[in-house]
Amino acid sequence: MNLNFKKIIDISQPVDETSACFPGDTPFTRNVTLSYESSQIINLTAFTMSPHVGTHADAPVHIKGTLAKETVDTTAGALALEAFIGPVAVIDIAPTKAGISAALVQDKLKAASTRVKRVLFKTAHSINFAVFEDDYSYIETDTAELLGQLGFVLVGLDTPSVDHIRSKDLATHNILDRHGLVWLENLDLRAVEEGDYNLVAMPLKFMNLEASPVRAILLS
Repeated sequence: MNLNFKKIIDISQPVDETSACFPGDTPFTRNVTLSYESSQIINLTAFTMSPHVGTHADAPVHIKGTLAKETVDTTAGALALEAFIGPVAVIDIAPTKAGISAALVQDKLKAASTRVKRVLFKTAHSINFAVFEDDYSYIETDTAELLGQLGFVLVGLDTPSVDHIRSKDLATHNILDRHGLVWLENLDLRAVEEGDYNLVAMPLKFMNLEASPVRAILLS
């Protein structure tokens, strides 16, 4: 990884009380537990939210197993970090809300695989962070298989899920996991041009959660 960069590009979505979340999931809420006005010393807050709000990484236990203590090795805190940092290719197919098929991206994926092992799909020129739009682009199963066959270790995109919202079996999630890939969802790639960068997007060490927020950045 080349750290001789000139620019940091923040590709994380903002998180606050207005942030959209998957229908039925838990939105972000904040409670001021101690204010500077009352204490004259500090502000303290507590917050509640699903770990799938905003930019995040899923862990294997999101789609299999249980959240019992004995499965801690499949939670967000147990994710190996190597995949979340390193050279990455951004592939621009925006604007689209269609599924990302292998036919659409296979040439670019094959070319990118000779240079990098991480890829991000840019599908949108604009994002309304306060509205959950259930018509979004997702990764089709043939593309998930291709990513595994080409040896990628991470894939990400700027939509709420790698699967279609109406998926009943989360087939893409499971294919990516079977091939040993990790994935990022809800990125913000509006300001990013197609090309190669260095990615840093570390999940937090939550040992009992099925996903983790990340602060994702590109170095260029």
